[in-house]
Amino acid sequence: MADPKKPRAAFAPWDRRELPGSFSVEETARRVGNYKWVEMKLFEALGGWVATVPELDVKMRLGTHCYKHAWHSELWHKRLPELREMNPDRLTLPANDAMVEFMDAMTEPEAPERTLEKLVGVYRVLIPYKITAYTYHLNNTSTITDAPTIRSIKHILQDEFEDWRDGELMIQSLIETPEDVERASAHQGRLEAIMVRAGGITGPGSIGMAPAPETASA
Repeated sequence: MADPKKPRAAFAPWDRRELPGSFSVEETARRVGNYKWVEMKLFEALGGWVATVPELDVKMRLGTHCYKHAWHSELWHKRLPELREMNPDRLTLPANDAMVEFMDAMTEPEAPERTLEKLVGVYRVLIPYKITAYTYHLNNTSTITDAPTIRSIKHILQDEFEDWRDGELMIQSLIETPEDVERASAHQGRLEAIMVRAGGITGPGSIGMAPAPETASA
């Protein structure tokens, strides 16, 4: 019979995980607040476009996608610390001014004939950057102390990959001429440049890469 008083290791022999992840509680809260802000803004953008996009197939798909992002926002809200000094509403912020600029530029195409630009901004720029940030977080958080966040990220990533595929299908169906190619490329380049300045959806370090050191002035 096993001795109930005999000390046992913290983890079973087949489980040699490490307790700490790469993020402090404060850093996790900051990132999650940034995620929630992005998801809320994307929900609002797609929901608004549903009423103005003339292509029925695109309209229907955007309507499906926008509610996924509303749900993602709710998931992130629940993951924000409930401490008074970490109030969820106060943590729901953009990473920096460049992310605000990005969202403004992404939602700027309002005319009905600019569906291609709308889709390019979301599915060729924003969602890929979301996927990379979420994947980095998933790979660097504690599997013990942050298991609920890991579960949320896995659900969200499944949606993101599916929507990314849908978005690319819609984009390719709209690109019919060399001029369409130029439109898509120009808009993507403009938005990507802003996102690079932002450093990703959580700012510099979104995927763990430290910002380049500033060159000292002569």
